[in-house]
Amino acid sequence: MGGQENIVIRTEQVSKSFPGVRALKELDFEVTRGEVHALCGENGAGKSTLMKIIVREYVEDEGNIFIEGHNVEGLGIRGVQELGLSIIHQELNLIPMLTVAQNICLGREPVNWIGKIDWKSMRKMAEEFLSEVTSEIDVENFVENLSISEQQLVAIARSLVTSPRILILDEPTARLDQKSSDSFFSFIERAKQKDLTVVYISHRLEEIYRICDRVTVLRDGKKIITEQINELPQTELVKYMLGREITQQVPKESVPIGEVKLSVKDLFPKEKGANINFDLKSGEILGIVGSIGAGKSEVARAIFGADPKKKGTISVAGKEVKINTPQDAIREGLALIPEERRDQGLVGNESVRKNMTMAALKKKFCVGPSWIQKDKEIEAVETSIRTLRIATPGTEQEVQFLSGGTQQKVVVAKWLMSDSSIYIFDEPTKGIDVGGKYDIYKLIVDLARQGAGIIFISNELMEVLSLCDRVLVMFNGQIIKGLETVATNREELLFYVMGGRDYAETANNSKGYH
Repeated sequence: MGGQENIVIRTEQVSKSFPGVRALKELDFEVTRGEVHALCGENGAGKSTLMKIIVREYVEDEGNIFIEGHNVEGLGIRGVQELGLSIIHQELNLIPMLTVAQNICLGREPVNWIGKIDWKSMRKMAEEFLSEVTSEIDVENFVENLSISEQQLVAIARSLVTSPRILILDEPTARLDQKSSDSFFSFIERAKQKDLTVVYISHRLEEIYRICDRVTVLRDGKKIITEQINELPQTELVKYMLGREITQQVPKESVPIGEVKLSVKDLFPKEKGANINFDLKSGEILGIVGSIGAGKSEVARAIFGADPKKKGTISVAGKEVKINTPQDAIREGLALIPEERRDQGLVGNESVRKNMTMAALKKKFCVGPSWIQKDKEIEAVETSIRTLRIATPGTEQEVQFLSGGTQQKVVVAKWLMSDSSIYIFDEPTKGIDVGGKYDIYKLIVDLARQGAGIIFISNELMEVLSLCDRVLVMFNGQIIKGLETVATNREELLFYVMGGRDYAETANNSKGYH
């Protein structure tokens, strides 16, 4: 795609390590002018680390990075922006209480001759950049009043203020609805015609094959392949991402499956999701997978009453129940171990003991309306600490001073203590070391053996295949596929996670992989 003068991003032998992890290993990567270059790989492959090094949010341990032929060593974030590069992260980093115009122009506000912000010019400036991606958002509206999808478009518009020649997009459509996605793709097509270079990080096959010219696959911090999109079948791309099969760490234990424990019918979560239907049986571990923004957590929170839902019915043990708040859910025997543990699962300035027992306090540790049996409470907490091997100096340690993985164990312990009959685990092993993961897997299997129904939400496909009986794949807020884990594999699962529609047909038409 042209000579050296057309290479706008080049990395040479770039390596980067974090404590205990080598994130990038002698990585060579090139992007040419005017192309849309997909960067693919499983979670933890090194995609975001590479991009953060290129935009100077991280500094490499070894190697060199060149943008438009300039070595970026010693440059900061503003320095690479001046070379024409801009990035849109998965995290939006918008300020909710400011207007759309203020967010788009933040740090680059036009000023009048006396140095005051020129509000009229700022509005015009914001409208100009926002019109590149949408014409349906009022720049004077406050960001907090916008939908998640609209906020994503504002973040994209904000990235254009620096007039970039190179744009890095990290899962840009994860929060977009279909209409906004179409507007976004139209913007990409227009940008390509203007010679804008795009690095496109995505887990979505349909998008990659729709707008990208080339693709580079990373795995375990190394470059596996760079190939023309039109020369690489979808199933082969997935195989390059996966590499060899990894030995299962958690063999699925055979547990008797009983009657339907939870039934969800025509559920429409408020934030993201549509027409969600499934049954969960006692003793069953039901996996739910999907890429970032697929709607997994939204479904979990709607079932648990943590977020309002547009409509839908929930039945427990064959009886329809009304769950509008978490208190309703707890009363019906449901427990939610949330993904965002610091914000949703814990009270940071309270002790391990109080956090662990808060969901079961009245049921298990109170005599009368207010008398707490503290000795019994401490004994139960100490037992949980030993069972889950929770690294804490004692029961009275404030949880805000524990590591993220240890905090997650405290959340798990809290809900195990509630003696619920239906457990929703949302990324329960996120940030937990291998030994801690095994402890949680074992506890989940024990709960299933005791007759509980388990919903297990995870981005780790091998974890789901190893632990679960069935798996539901979500894409764009909908369940697009249900699979028995004994009858599928990691490759097929990832194919559907990325939005593939018919794995059997596509695989039959694909050339071999070596």
